[in-house]
Amino acid sequence: MSISCRAAKSCRICSSGASQHIIQLSQRSGGVRRFGSFIRNSRPALPSTSYNRSRHTAIPGTNGRKWRNGGVRALATNSDSVDVVQDPTRRKEEIYTLIDNIHEHEDELAELFEDLMPFDDFGHIIDTRSWGMDDVFSGTIGHRNYESLENKVRNARQQFGEYLPEDHLNEPELELYNRLYGEAIIRPAESDVIDEREPDILLRDDGEGGYEEIDVPPEIDADGEIPVAYAMEQEILDEDEESAMDRAKQVAERLGGILLEPGSEVEESETESGPRLHPLTAAGKYSTDPRTVFIPKDSVTGPISVILSNYSNKHITEAAHKVFGGQRLPHSTTTLPPSAQIAQVPIPLSASQHQMSDMEANAYLAALYPGVYASTLSVLVEVRKRLGSNWLRDLMKQETGPRVLDVGGSGAGILAWRDILRAEYETMVPYHPKDAPIPTGKSTVLAGSDALQMRASILLDNTTFLPRLPDYVHVRDSSTLEDERAPPKRKQFDVIIAPHTLLAIDEDYLRKQHVKNLWTMLNPNGGVLILLEKGRQKGFEAIAGARELLLEKHIASPGSTEYESLTESGDQGSIQKEAGMIIAPCTNHGKCPMYHIHGHAKGRSDYCHFEQRYIRPPFLQRIVGATDRNHEDVQFSYVAVQRGVDLRQTESIIQGKAATDAAFEGYEDSVSTEAGETAQLSTINPLSLPRTVLPPMKRRGHVIFDFCTPEGKIERWTVPRSYSRQAYHDARKARWGDLWALGAKTRVPRNLRLGSAASTESKKERLQRRAATKMAQMSGNEEEAEELDLEQDAEEGKGMVAPALADALQNQARSLERRKKGHNIPTWKRHADKKKIRQAVRKASSNTAEEEFI
Repeated sequence: MSISCRAAKSCRICSSGASQHIIQLSQRSGGVRRFGSFIRNSRPALPSTSYNRSRHTAIPGTNGRKWRNGGVRALATNSDSVDVVQDPTRRKEEIYTLIDNIHEHEDELAELFEDLMPFDDFGHIIDTRSWGMDDVFSGTIGHRNYESLENKVRNARQQFGEYLPEDHLNEPELELYNRLYGEAIIRPAESDVIDEREPDILLRDDGEGGYEEIDVPPEIDADGEIPVAYAMEQEILDEDEESAMDRAKQVAERLGGILLEPGSEVEESETESGPRLHPLTAAGKYSTDPRTVFIPKDSVTGPISVILSNYSNKHITEAAHKVFGGQRLPHSTTTLPPSAQIAQVPIPLSASQHQMSDMEANAYLAALYPGVYASTLSVLVEVRKRLGSNWLRDLMKQETGPRVLDVGGSGAGILAWRDILRAEYETMVPYHPKDAPIPTGKSTVLAGSDALQMRASILLDNTTFLPRLPDYVHVRDSSTLEDERAPPKRKQFDVIIAPHTLLAIDEDYLRKQHVKNLWTMLNPNGGVLILLEKGRQKGFEAIAGARELLLEKHIASPGSTEYESLTESGDQGSIQKEAGMIIAPCTNHGKCPMYHIHGHAKGRSDYCHFEQRYIRPPFLQRIVGATDRNHEDVQFSYVAVQRGVDLRQTESIIQGKAATDAAFEGYEDSVSTEAGETAQLSTINPLSLPRTVLPPMKRRGHVIFDFCTPEGKIERWTVPRSYSRQAYHDARKARWGDLWALGAKTRVPRNLRLGSAASTESKKERLQRRAATKMAQMSGNEEEAEELDLEQDAEEGKGMVAPALADALQNQARSLERRKKGHNIPTWKRHADKKKIRQAVRKASSNTAEEEFI
């Protein structure tokens, strides 16, 4: 590597072969001492370097003995001749003169760098003074003068005092040092001494005049693990799991990655220099804290490991692969990318099923619990942010505590809920011990099988288990003419968590009954219902269908307070809706902009879903066979609604076009960023802000958002650097799912790919219809072609279809039929069929054109 400046032709340093030789030697040597010895060995050949031969040319007629450029002028002969040695004193003066020139031109380069670019980024390139070239050459050709020699010795005395490091001064310098300060005391290089002290041991008298050692078990420090709570918990960290984690760490280091562990999450630092987040931006954040969920060991992964330790790891892994579709568990909560082309099917194991073997129950705990816990925790955090801490504290202050029902998580939702309660309770009671119990209220879990119920009971205490949900849809809610008795008492819950319960129901009317049944079990004075499905097209469509049902039949909105339906007498009448609202993720109560077609839409690419990262526990790592990373991003679609309370009326929350326009203008100046100004947030509720439904696109100088606005539209907003310093700073920090309050510079409607209605037509029927359409187009008379068959057309000689085209279409239809039955059709055969169809179409088209011309 060589260094050159912009003024290379006029620069005496760059035109000097000796100076370039000095720079190259210093870079290759890697140190001052090696550089000095290298110079001593190569000193006679200094002018005859490869750099000089490639950069400088000899004057014609001089036989290569005279150089065009200046520098160290030494007479050069052919490669087999010997250089003429000049006077040593003159050579030393020339070398030190070149060093001075290098330092002078270094200052000029520094000034140029300051004008062009930051000097700090390139200071190491031209910092030649740190090379210590004077010290290097002084050991070979001597110092410049006596003054420089004396300064070197005095500096050594001032730096090291009476003890000199070994080989720090050369012979002339050491001689002067002894003359000035007396005999030097040389300090040898310090060697690394390993402290091999034995640990302390405890001895006791053995009764025979000697001592014996007492074995003391290691103590658990204050930051260590929680004491054993189960009889089998000694088997949690068995050798297989420890070795698996060690291998994962080794592979991560070898691949240059990281292995996320509790307390080691890699995230963007919010303490960097610059403006802080705007209060409204912080209030609209959609995120857990920390953003990566570390599943607690004492309440979730530890007890599960205890349960699984009684069974073979191999058998559990094989059962999980068999039930959930393979090693990557595509039919579990794991959401593989669309490129995997995995069929969107419901989770094979359901909490409500009554038959489940022990191994299937183990697979349920190992494969589903972590994902359900992480996604439910993410939703509960968002619900708590939007409803505020008073909602949660009021539930905890009830006489019986909060009443919670977990419908589809088999207890994972209850565990996430209890972690939310614990965090809130520790805020209310700062000095509450972490290990001490908290008031959790009444928890109810749906678990149909005995195997799953038994395992969930180990994880959950003070919990009621139901084998099936009560059916309140078909139960009267008032006295009738046939039965004047009071209606039966219904169980009602403050929070209902229903993950992965809709996709397993095939019929649409049964899904509606299920959602209605959950709604009737909610507390009419503020109960919260959370519906959650996998973050794929069918999962979103199930959630969107449930949202549409709740808005049409149950939740009242301005302009839609009742709906037409059959009354109990059988007549058409109006039914009044209840008060309620959508908490998250929607900030509008209109039709979903991504759900225009009821049911499944074919070819859908855009849908509303979100993401949560969590750390896989060791048993899940072992099942999926992961060695390079230990985290997973679970994607899900959800909706959270509240019954009986409408904050749009109590807190004057504005939604619709007015809220969208106000959010586009931005609320940056409405709230001060100074500390203590959070009280102003009450005037601007985050539920009137747009939400990012896709990851923000952070480009150079601007950020692009895809928002679902309070107006019920999907729009693309752009926040450039020139718009606002605070807004651009917060936009760079924005993430998927955040609510945005600082406005934008431009907004345009976003083009959505929502697909089309799914057809009941089979693939064979569709191909036959396309073939008939092509034949009709080729006939020239579409109406006649639809009425007449091919044989009649052939007899009349009108609109005859080319036999080659008909044969090619029939061959393709037969191949597709064979593929549908499971036969493997070679790729070359499929391409050949398509090629025959194209050739037949071109030939038929040319024949038709010739007939028209004639």
